[in-house]
Amino acid sequence: MADIFREIDEELQQEKAARLWKRYGPYVIALAVLIVLGVGGYRFWLSYDATQKAAESARYEAAAQTLADDPAAAAEAFGALAQDGNKGYAALAALRQAAALVEAGDVEAAVITYKKLADDQGTPVLFRDLARLLAVTHRIDSGDPAELSREIAALANTTGPWRPLAREAEALIALKAGDKAKAREILEALTADAETPGQLRARATELLSAIGRE
Repeated sequence: MADIFREIDEELQQEKAARLWKRYGPYVIALAVLIVLGVGGYRFWLSYDATQKAAESARYEAAAQTLADDPAAAAEAFGALAQDGNKGYAALAALRQAAALVEAGDVEAAVITYKKLADDQGTPVLFRDLARLLAVTHRIDSGDPAELSREIAALANTTGPWRPLAREAEALIALKAGDKAKAREILEALTADAETPGQLRARATELLSAIGRE
């Protein structure tokens, strides 16, 4: 009889974690993409040859304008630029390709794209690490928590720019696994860390409150 109650409790914890991820997951992904487009994109923009920059910029903007009406077509256009564009634009295009695939409902293909970018040694580390983070965050609902924890650990335990987001993902993975104690520990550390961005700290605080109420 005790086993039955334990199984029911585990199922309830998984449902709560899923609700929390559905609420907060998009903020994690959106913040990561905004950071890389604002910081990484600007750095590479400065290094381009003017002619090449103009041509690739036009292709990039054309694909971006297609996104709202036809995500699948946008994914294809971004994918083409990722294949033959300058390394800076190629990395940005690959990230946008994966995001467009998510918009088109093909999360599996998006994850494959993120993983391919993460494993590309010729891609700048900033983009590779972001791709690795996003490959994990898009699988929190469906992936194996133990595997996801292993994949995100390298980013969560460094001092890189994606560390706070990786730690937040770790907390969400723990919630998905039903380990509220671990999730609470991670979130408390995030709220106490002066380097945690304000919006992320606010999310961590709200998640802590939600865990405490449940």
